[in-house]
Amino acid sequence: MQPANILLIHVDQHRFDCVGVNGHPAALTPNLDRLAAEGVNFTHAFCPIAVCMPARTSLMTGVYATQHGCLVNDGVEGYCPARGDLPTFSRSLKAAGYTLGHVGKWGIGQDATLAALGIDDYVPASAYRAWRGAQGLPPPSRANTWFGEVDPAITPEQSAPAWGADHVIRLLAEAAERNRPFFLRWDPEEPHLPSIAPEPFASLVKPEDVPPWP
Repeated sequence: MQPANILLIHVDQHRFDCVGVNGHPAALTPNLDRLAAEGVNFTHAFCPIAVCMPARTSLMTGVYATQHGCLVNDGVEGYCPARGDLPTFSRSLKAAGYTLGHVGKWGIGQDATLAALGIDDYVPASAYRAWRGAQGLPPPSRANTWFGEVDPAITPEQSAPAWGADHVIRLLAEAAERNRPFFLRWDPEEPHLPSIAPEPFASLVKPEDVPPWP
């Protein structure tokens, strides 16, 4: 029996209740709602630690941050990379014959290279900024991005999520041509701040219509 192919979409800093299907009155998330309707929508899934890099490392290693040793983000005082002797699910998939790809943010608190972790194809989030410049598009404004900024220079098809989705589709098509199972992980940086969106999405929801966090 052929092993299952796996596509993992791992968005950044997206609260459980900020999805339409989970009851948020202002969240317009039709595609996420459809995925929930056709699959499984967990109501009691918890992040192991409320810090980005340690949480991503826990997802990769399957253990708590106190066990893998990465407790803060890199660049922060007290940063220590995770233990290098721990198994990772990427290496386990590689050993099982999978081809592995990763698109977007990495943020794993290990000193090991991506190749050492079993990743065959990697499209970093930083490549979007290079692509944007190559298209003659200006960098996004940083005037008010922590509270919401409109990006007037791009269409939705030129946004970072759309750019990442195009690479995911390309890698899926390439993987389908190979006679081996594949694992592809997509890590868009959104909806993590800073918040920069093109129209018409930037104006779909008025800030005053968003209820305060409980």
